[in-house]
Amino acid sequence: MRFGMGARFANFAKTRGVPTETPVEKIPKDVFKALLYGVTPKQEREWGVSWKGLAISLTERFHATENEGVKARIHELMSDLGCPDCHGARLRPEVLAVRIEGKNIQDIVKLNIASAVEFFGALKMVGEKEKIAGPILKEVRERLGFLNDVGLSYITLDRTSGTLSGGEGQRIRLASQVGSKLVGVTYVLDEPTIGLHQRDNDRLLNTLIMLRDLGNTVLVVEHDEDVMRRADHLIDMGPGAGEHGGEITGQGTAEELGKSERSLTGKYLTKQLEIPAAACAPHTRWQTFHPHQRSARE
Repeated sequence: MRFGMGARFANFAKTRGVPTETPVEKIPKDVFKALLYGVTPKQEREWGVSWKGLAISLTERFHATENEGVKARIHELMSDLGCPDCHGARLRPEVLAVRIEGKNIQDIVKLNIASAVEFFGALKMVGEKEKIAGPILKEVRERLGFLNDVGLSYITLDRTSGTLSGGEGQRIRLASQVGSKLVGVTYVLDEPTIGLHQRDNDRLLNTLIMLRDLGNTVLVVEHDEDVMRRADHLIDMGPGAGEHGGEITGQGTAEELGKSERSLTGKYLTKQLEIPAAACAPHTRWQTFHPHQRSARE
């Protein structure tokens, strides 16, 4: 066994008369359960052996170690399973019994951002409930609105961070910064418009402008034409890529950049240069993929 438990495991198996090479399906159920989760006090007295359990020991090791290699090996043995009682909500039945407009908190976090905006927008409180919930609802609506404005309307509220793309994570952090209303901060964003629909692109740009108007500096590394046209100041790096670049070939607004002799970006932005329509035609090659074969046709 790995993880330094081989001797202890072998000793426990020996006391129960189970050779270490015994197939899992032939191990008695009570012994197998103790093998994974440890012996009970009663079993410890009857069997005369103390054993914490493989699952318990590996879980403790996983959380305690700083060795990434060990963490990776233990992680290979782990999997996510939903709780049969709360079905993954991680809340007590008493909490899940509380409902607003027929939905409990688990139902609400399963909504995507767009649906959540609609739900909380239509939610009305009156009297004493309005006094208690009013400030909270205002905060919730604002935060959902910020997430919606940066192009995350399709994200569900229960999405884990590990399933988000780099761009999605960047936009979530951006939305939280807008909500914090900090001033005097410099934000650096790396191509935040990648993968966005044009409608969401405009919303994101409006959010960046809002950050600027709050009194912040927003520095964006970007190739999107709309972003460049709406920027207060452009810095064009070139003249080529990689080792052939690294120089400032022009700066200023889009119009000012177009006056720079060395700025290709400026010339395209001001229509001095254009990509011929023929170069934009779709490629004629296409591929069809089948389960056991693939073919390419002209």
